[in-house]
Amino acid sequence: MSSNLPITIVAFLVTLGLVVIVHELGHFLTCKLFGVYVKTFSIGIGPKFLRKRWGETEYALSAIPFGGYVKMAGEGLMEEIQDTGTMQERKYPLGTQAGNAEAAGQDDHIPQHRHFYSKPAWQRLLVFVAGPLFNLILAFVLYTGLVLSNGLQNIPFTRVGQVAEGSPAATAGFAVGDRITAVGGLPVGNWGDVEDALVPPANRQTVATPPVTVSVEREGAVVDLVLQPTFNAESAVWSVGLEPWNTTVGLVQKGGPADKLGLKEGDVIVSVNGQAVTAFSQIAGIINERPAEPTDVVWERGGRRMSGQVTPSMTEIAPGQNKGRIFLEPYFSYDKVGLGQGLVLGWQRTSDTIKVTLGVLGDFVKRKLGLDAVGGPLRIGQAAGEMLRWSVSHLMYFVAFFSINLFLLNLMPIPVLDGGHVLFLLLEVARGGKPVPERLQAIATQMGLIILLLFMTFVVVLDVWKVTGH
Repeated sequence: MSSNLPITIVAFLVTLGLVVIVHELGHFLTCKLFGVYVKTFSIGIGPKFLRKRWGETEYALSAIPFGGYVKMAGEGLMEEIQDTGTMQERKYPLGTQAGNAEAAGQDDHIPQHRHFYSKPAWQRLLVFVAGPLFNLILAFVLYTGLVLSNGLQNIPFTRVGQVAEGSPAATAGFAVGDRITAVGGLPVGNWGDVEDALVPPANRQTVATPPVTVSVEREGAVVDLVLQPTFNAESAVWSVGLEPWNTTVGLVQKGGPADKLGLKEGDVIVSVNGQAVTAFSQIAGIINERPAEPTDVVWERGGRRMSGQVTPSMTEIAPGQNKGRIFLEPYFSYDKVGLGQGLVLGWQRTSDTIKVTLGVLGDFVKRKLGLDAVGGPLRIGQAAGEMLRWSVSHLMYFVAFFSINLFLLNLMPIPVLDGGHVLFLLLEVARGGKPVPERLQAIATQMGLIILLLFMTFVVVLDVWKVTGH
């Protein structure tokens, strides 16, 4: 762990820095757009250890890196909360007219029309939602950029590595080692072509699809097989029961068990724990069941056979569920995509992440998941470090995922969060433009802050227990 600590710290700061800066930039730029006077733009909260004034705004780095804030003139209550750790001793109660004037920091020199609460409700609403919205935009830009720069992932093989027992492929007579040359009379050059030709589109959820003729090369002869894909209503996916022969090593995580064993991209794994393997799922299946157990691996590199022993790391893949992992990926090729397709795929991945995150939040509400599944700063840093040890691209995928999580969480109607401000604003509109009493906002916000701090404390303690085992 100590050798990985610098990478983990860098990855954590990059992840948190990007999402926080972009989030606060959303608030800041929207304030500037509507002419709101911004007194402070801070990355981090608490005491400021670096500060510089440009124009009317002070830009600061604060001691506690979990979050940030944009302090606006005439914001009253929130100015008091934002300056936690640097507050002056109060003379008047928070939430009273005198207290709000005190919290506002004597803004008499700032024109009234530039105060936040002098702006129309719709402008204030956009200021509140701009932060989370910028997090969503960040995720979309990252996903799109990664697709455009890396390309679309594919498996450059058409040889069959595994045929599921009782599957349509088994019924059709497929055998391990067959090389698929054509589907429906059209030639195929990679596994993506095979899947596109065999499996109906995801939106075609029917139980009837025409059988397809598949030409395979077997022992020097060409054999035509008739395959009937089936639709699994329970999992809502089409199935044929074929996996590619892909035991070629792709990306290897730096410092992981596979890296220490000496495996490199392009190596072909022949056997694991004495069992011959022809599909990557077989490799994963054996390794997963052997956490912390020495395991023999045989592979080929440039026609030369090599062997060694690896001890899979015991890794928690779900609360209370540990599996062995050696941290390597199967080999992939990458097909370049155009701008239009990249934008479509970027939004598709963004929306898929939103759906998955909402599903997880729903499981918390339904109590299918416990609080032990929540990750705090230590586990976020641990995950970010693990991603960076794979590649910078992996880290950027994690940043996009984390940014969407913050987008959704910040919109929750909890005082202190942006969603809480939106709730107060909507109540103001429902009351015919009459704001929610400042005193009530103060009490609700302080309660929200206390609950949030207690929850963060709980998560940090849970983090320490999970990471250290104590």
